[in-house]
Amino acid sequence: MDDLRIVRARVRGGGPVPDLDARFARRAESALRGLDPGRAILCLREASGVLAEDAFAAPLSRAQTDWLPISRQVQARLAAARHPWREVVMPDAMAVCFADTAEWLACAALDLLAQRIERCWWWCSLPLAGAAGVIAAWQQHPHAVPAALALLARRGLAVRFAQAVGAQAAALRQELTQHFAMGGDVAAPADSPAVRTLMAALSDCTAAPPAQLPEAPRAWLWLALGLARAPAAVCAAPLPPAVWMRPQAVAASAPQGQRRASSVVPQTDAPPLREQALPDTPQRPDEASTQPPFAPIPVRHAIGRSVAAILQAANDPIVLPLAPDEAQALLPSQTTARARLRWNDVEPITALESPAPVRAADVAGAATEAIAAESISAHAAHTAAPIAGAPHSFGAELETAYGGVFHLLNLALALGLYPDFTRPAERGIALHPWDYLSLLARELVGAEFEADPLCGWLADAAGRPQGVEAGLWASAPERDWQMPVHWLAPWAAQAKPWRCVVAQGRQALWHPVGFCVADLSGDETLQGAQWPGWVAPRRVVPCTRPAPRAVRSWADWISRFAAFVRARLAAATGWPQGDAAQRLLRVPARVCRSAEYLEVRMSLAALPIEVRLAGLDRDLGWLPAAGCDLRYRFDAGGPA
Repeated sequence: MDDLRIVRARVRGGGPVPDLDARFARRAESALRGLDPGRAILCLREASGVLAEDAFAAPLSRAQTDWLPISRQVQARLAAARHPWREVVMPDAMAVCFADTAEWLACAALDLLAQRIERCWWWCSLPLAGAAGVIAAWQQHPHAVPAALALLARRGLAVRFAQAVGAQAAALRQELTQHFAMGGDVAAPADSPAVRTLMAALSDCTAAPPAQLPEAPRAWLWLALGLARAPAAVCAAPLPPAVWMRPQAVAASAPQGQRRASSVVPQTDAPPLREQALPDTPQRPDEASTQPPFAPIPVRHAIGRSVAAILQAANDPIVLPLAPDEAQALLPSQTTARARLRWNDVEPITALESPAPVRAADVAGAATEAIAAESISAHAAHTAAPIAGAPHSFGAELETAYGGVFHLLNLALALGLYPDFTRPAERGIALHPWDYLSLLARELVGAEFEADPLCGWLADAAGRPQGVEAGLWASAPERDWQMPVHWLAPWAAQAKPWRCVVAQGRQALWHPVGFCVADLSGDETLQGAQWPGWVAPRRVVPCTRPAPRAVRSWADWISRFAAFVRARLAAATGWPQGDAAQRLLRVPARVCRSAEYLEVRMSLAALPIEVRLAGLDRDLGWLPAAGCDLRYRFDAGGPA
């Protein structure tokens, strides 16, 4: 567990304890460190128990023993946690679970649109209260925003949420642009292949007239949902065309097979979040309005994977805000019991004890039935047919015989084609990483790679429809081919002469290992002395080397690059150049992609030691150009 947040704790004891907050935080961390929810977010309503008198004075190593009853209660309640995105969850649930950050954001938006964000105790996990907290959460987690918006779109609520966000969508879009290194905002022509593909992929958003969706939320919706459904296309067209979301544009852009109902749930006008009237929390007459909120106790973890695990150890039940008509329905005894419960009570107590939780059926009344009805309706919509154009790779697993294809991303980062997390503002070459892998793997392996499931997965992850060539949407590469100087460092000691081919007004320079270093127009001078391992070239006829020609497409660029890759892999692994690529790429693996992560699971026994020594299997972390966090997972057995 890497991120534990205790919203509120109450300790009853006989006497004062110095530095109680710090001691409590350290012992809570030590006692609950065995709790690892993976990538899920867990919210616990309360946990209670009796500690020894010297629990906070005892050594930290005794914390697990002292807190054992509380730890067992926490584990039992979290094991039975309810899932608000998949089922109806009553407000008195003791624990709730979200699959990942994207689902957490989507549920927050869903409850905000239903105006029940303050009725659900688990939204204390938001950075701020109410609508401001939802926007702050979406702004703080830009890596999960595309997947979260895609979840809302599956329920027909993406446009409605964009309407509610209003002008604040400009700040959300700026965060996306920076986090995904989108570069400048240049509007692509409305008839370009990328724009046509995106309009078809986002055809379910065209129900609302343009007048209902201002420019800022419209641009944010285009970018965020495009990153989830067709990332390679939205990189080429980050701004929507003026005709998008007009009824006459939908019929012209969407293919016949994709013209379907644009919304699963009926759309309704939603005011911007700053204008929404959220339920007011009733306040006791004797409670000062200026009372400060309870300060959370920060607990820092360095255990396990990077996970957002939010734990609320509130030892008295959270009281749900009630509307006036609901308060009248309460029995006198219930009203009296409610009045004694205060959110910010801080008083000496003798143990970590909690009164019995207030049942939602008794407290919430008609409000609970309304929440349940809305959740059931949303869950039914969630099970409807998927939106046309939505990628099928999120949450799916596949087995491939070419798991080593992902090692080529490490090679690309080493060569500087794409930046890593240390250069988040850069994007690298215009070719999307999934298209780069697709083209390069096909060039290195041959036609048999097209029969592997990974080939279709890469197209799906890039958002390419069937029949669209990889790299079609990216801006064209430079017509002249010339390698960076540092690429040739492994052959600095070589002493064989290079080869020079001149034909058709162009000249090409070939390395002795067998790849083309430069292919330029004939009026340019080759400055070969700057390259490592330079030896004066010998001019040869085109029949011994391919004739020089300009780079015409990304497929052409990759074909030249592949010859260098074979030589570079051979130099890094010591394998023969003829089969180095096959030995690297042909490794069985299971690929699992979530909204934020990409896991490649392999057998450690099947992984050649040369790959490990070359550093080709290192975790990439956040890759801005790909929009995901790539990790390897190795086990002692097979990929399963």
